[in-house]
Amino acid sequence: MADLVAAAPEVYRGYMDSTTIKVSVATRDRIRSFGGATHEETIIEALDLLDAREFWAEADVAAAFVKTLPAEEQARRKAEMDELDAAFDALDG
Repeated sequence: MADLVAAAPEVYRGYMDSTTIKVSVATRDRIRSFGGATHEETIIEALDLLDAREFWAEADVAAAFVKTLPAEEQARRKAEMDELDAAFDALDG
């Protein structure tokens, strides 16, 4: 099926706009208790928060790794990032 969708996505797009998933009554009630306008809105908000939490957890791991590097390597990486920041700042100015 994935090959068919990739080959002609415009044909299948109408069939993939929504889906039904089975969850327990308790889970459904929990979603409803958050008070979003729709269940989907509540689920999207929860997924966005989960994405953000995982992103920052990965960023913390990366920062901890950099701290284990020799001072010279840390300085080289900082200089590289400063140069990149300056280039982007020049685009804004």
